[in-house]
Order: sequence, then C-alpha cells, then structure tokens
Amino acid sequence: MNRLKLRKLRIGIVKKMIIGYVVIILLPTICIGLLYYKQIHNNALKDFANNREYFIQQFGSSLTMNMNQIEMIHDIFQTNKVLSGLLSGKYKTESDQVNVYLKELVPLFSFYKSNSFYIDQIRIYKSDPKVRNMGTSIVDSDGSIPSRATGLKVGEGYWLQEMSTPSAVQMIYYKKLYNEDFSRAIGLMEIRLKYTFLSSMFHSSDVKGTPLHYYMAEDSNPRKGITHTEIVALSAKLPLASPDKIRIYSAVQKSKSLQYMDSELGLLMMNSFYVPRLSSTILTVTPTSELFQKTQNSVQFYLLMISALLLILSCAYFFTVSTVVQRIVKLGKHMRGNLLAKYKEEQDSDEIAFLVSSYNKMIDRNDELTSKVDISQLRQKEAAYLALQAQINPHFIYNGLEAIRMAAEESDSPDVAKMIYALGQSIRYSLSKSQYVVLRDELSHIRSYLQIYKVRMEERLQYEIEVEDESLLRIACPRFIIQPLVENAIVHGISKKRGTGTLRIRLYSEGPLALVCIQDDGAGISPERLEMLRQKLDGIVSMPEPEQEQGGIGVMNVHERMISHFGPAYGLTIASELGVGTTITLSMPKEGNAVEAPHR
Repeated sequence: MNRLKLRKLRIGIVKKMIIGYVVIILLPTICIGLLYYKQIHNNALKDFANNREYFIQQFGSSLTMNMNQIEMIHDIFQTNKVLSGLLSGKYKTESDQVNVYLKELVPLFSFYKSNSFYIDQIRIYKSDPKVRNMGTSIVDSDGSIPSRATGLKVGEGYWLQEMSTPSAVQMIYYKKLYNEDFSRAIGLMEIRLKYTFLSSMFHSSDVKGTPLHYYMAEDSNPRKGITHTEIVALSAKLPLASPDKIRIYSAVQKSKSLQYMDSELGLLMMNSFYVPRLSSTILTVTPTSELFQKTQNSVQFYLLMISALLLILSCAYFFTVSTVVQRIVKLGKHMRGNLLAKYKEEQDSDEIAFLVSSYNKMIDRNDELTSKVDISQLRQKEAAYLALQAQINPHFIYNGLEAIRMAAEESDSPDVAKMIYALGQSIRYSLSKSQYVVLRDELSHIRSYLQIYKVRMEERLQYEIEVEDESLLRIACPRFIIQPLVENAIVHGISKKRGTGTLRIRLYSEGPLALVCIQDDGAGISPERLEMLRQKLDGIVSMPEPEQEQGGIGVMNVHERMISHFGPAYGLTIASELGVGTTITLSMPKEGNAVEAPHR
C-alpha cells in the first residue's frame, strides 16, 4: 500500500522543474524583496522623523534666541538715563518733556522697531500721571493690561499670546521699568510682535517647506474672558478636525518629542518642542502618506530592479535545468538505440559527465568480460613460448661484467677495468631486492657511481666523500636517496659549467639529526626555480605526479620517500645561488634507526 501511494505521488521532471523554480527562485525573491522594501520603508520613515526632530529642535532654539533678543531690548531701555529721568518726573515742564522725547527717545524707539523684522510696536505705560503722553510710545495705563503683567516683580517678565483669529496668534512681552536705584516702578514696557512672527520663523527655518506646521498656544486673555488651550494653524495646508485636535491634546500630555497617531487623514507623525516661558508647545504634523508619495520614484525603481533580477534568475534557472535535462535525454536515447556502444560527450566535470563516465566504464568492463576467454588462451600460448626462451638472471649479468673486467686487466687497461667494476657494483646494488639499506652501502654505491662519471668526464669532475662520524654509517635508510641528488648535481650543475667542477658529499651529525650534505660549485639554480622547488617541498604547490628529472627520479621523489620513512619532520632542503652552486641537505634521525650492516 505504501509503495502504491508513493507511486501515485511521483511527478514528472517538468513539474519538478516548476516546483523547483517556485521554491528556489520565485518565493525567495519575493520574500527578500518584501523584506528589503519594508526595510527601505522603515529607514525612510526613520530618516524623515529624525530630520523633523532636528528641525523642531532647531526651531525651538531659534525661537528661544529671538525671545532672548527681544527681552534684551527692555534692558537697553532700562539703562537709558534719559528715559528713566522722563518717567521719574525729572523734566517738569511739558516743553522739556516733549523736547527730550523728540531729541533722545524717538530715535531709540524707531531704531529697534525698524531694525527688528518681528517687532510690531514698542509701548511704555507710564506710572506718573504728570508725565505727558507721547503719541503711542508712552501712554497712560488702561484696562487692556493683563493683571499678571501689573503684578510683576523686579526682574520678572511675562509673555502673553493673543489669538485674534483661529489661525493667528500675537505674542506680547511685558516687563516693568524702574528708576535708577530700582526703588519704585516708573512704567510697564510692552513689546508687541507681529502676527506672522511664528509662521515666518517656520518658513525661514525649513527651506524645503515640506512639513505642515502647527502652533499650540495657551490663550489666557482676561480681556476676552478666554482661558483654554487652542491649536493655531500656521499653515492652512492641513486643517485639523476636532477629533484630531483631541488626539493631539492627549499626545502632548505624554511629553514625547516624536509620536505617531491615527487621524481622519491617516497616520500622522507629530514632533513637538515645549517652550516653558510661553507655557506652550510647538508642533509639526506631517501625514506619512505624503512622505511615501515623495519616495514613489524610488519605490518604482526598486520594483523595476526586483523584476529585472527575477527575470535574470528565471532565465538562468531554466537555461541550466534545460541543459541538464537535454543531456540526460540524449544519454537515454543512446542507451535505447545501442546499449553496448560508448557514449561520446564533450569533456566536463559535473554529475552528468560522471554518469556518462560510469556508463562508458561499464561498457569497457563488459567488453573485458566478454573477451576474457580469448585473452586467457593467448596468455597460455605466450607462456608456452616464453618457457622455451633462455632466462638471463641478474647473477648472469654480474658474472659477465666480472669476466670482462678480468680480461681488461690482463690486457693492461686499468681504467676500463675500474669502470666495468664500478658498473658491476652499481648493477648489483640496483638489482638488490631489499628496499632499505644502511648509509655505508648507500655511500659505497655513490663511490661506484662517481667512478663511472669520473672516467667519462676526466678532469672536469672532482669529488670527495667525507664521513665525520663512523657510527652514522649504520643508520638505516631507503635505497637510492643520495644517487638521484648526486646525478642532478653532475648533470644540471657541474656539466653545465666550463672548467673543473667539484662535488662534495659530507656525512655529519648536528644534535639529534644525521645530515648528508651534497654540495657542488656548478651552474646553480635561478631564484624563480629555487622558490618553486621550495614551495613544492613545503607542500604549498601541489604536484600532479612525481617530478622527473633528467638522470634521476627527482628531488621530490627523494623528499617524499624520506618523509614516508622518517616522518614529516625530516626530508631535504635546498640552497642555491645562480652561477655559484647548489647545496642539498638530507636530514634524518640519528638515534633509533641504526642497524648492523648486512653481510654481503
């Protein structure tokens, strides 16, 4: 039953491709796109909120600075001795009062009124009825003065907000003037600012004009009998309904500089700055929908990029999958048409190529099995033929060379005899079945090897073998670890040098190590070649197969055999200078590997 259910669930390769496309390409791209869009949305909102927060803080600082400058005007008037004398009754006659006012005080009033863009009027309510009224600048006190202003003490000031219309607010500053010794009040100074003071500051501070500004002021004008909080719109772009104002009242009570709230206009972002001297809060209210309208171009570009990315990924997916399917279909057609023939395909290293390789190997194996009987018969015939042939064994070769050497000595040819003797010793050493020898046998083979080269090169080759410690000759080592290095020194070093070359082989100990130094004064190795050899020895550069040198099995072969026998801490090192010579040093443990030389 379970097998039947699994068979029913099996689907074709085309459907699998579609499911793979949805799971691997479509859904991840859409999910990543949505997450990235959400991140862009949140970052844009956060940046805009930070900008609004920075703006409202800057506006609050500018407002505080302008209020300080306006309050400083009172200090200047307070220190004016002419104005103090006039209000204190120093000038008795009206002509003196008018003369002093026109000559000394009118320029003062005009200067601050004309040079300050925000000041609408400067007025002083005098306390002494004997002082003459001077136009609108110095007048008698009346009922328009708020009670809080008349009760101010020395050094106290009072800011009043008057709302003439629901969309306009006028700020007025009150502070008393005193005589020179501050013993009595001589007047009350009133500085009226223009109705456009706050809105002008908003527009000048925010050059882009993007936010919608509102000013929340506490109107406590006793002349009108109003003592409630009202929101005055300094921009008519976004009129607030009553429910929205109630929400703003509640939000202001939370004392947070940045808040979000739902309204009839959608989600609103509100930044606030509280001004203690005004007992009021400065607000900027911005619908978040306007922010997203301004980023619409960026969103469209982002959607275009996501669509382009999805299209590219889809094309790459279908191209890759269709290529794999076509290769599988071709292999299937070949197997149906000619099962026993190899399938030829372009060389590749993917899984399909591995499948093709396995199929071809199966064909080869099948051919091998089908021809096994014929091959067995051919081998039987070949064995019978070889049984009839004479067998030349290694002892026969060595005995023949020994006979030739004795004939050369009888013919008075000592050099030929020495060379044949050395060749015979080398062949005998080479044909030995033992994989390991002692250094005594290895150096004995090197002496025979060098005698052959000496006869060939005559005076061009000079050599010496030095053994500093005879006990080192008993150390066991793999065969042919010195001869390839000696051969390289002669073939690639001394033979390429003009004149006589010297080869020195030195066996010595250094601490726990036994060292074999092969030194020549031949052509040397170039720095590039030397660096490459060192990297190969250190395993930095890998080699596909053991390096083959002319006349030997190579430096790498010797190094790897040393490591295999003694361990990774041992091996060989190379030092060389082009035109000077080369030194190769073999290192092996001095203790623990010494054996008795075999009897030969």
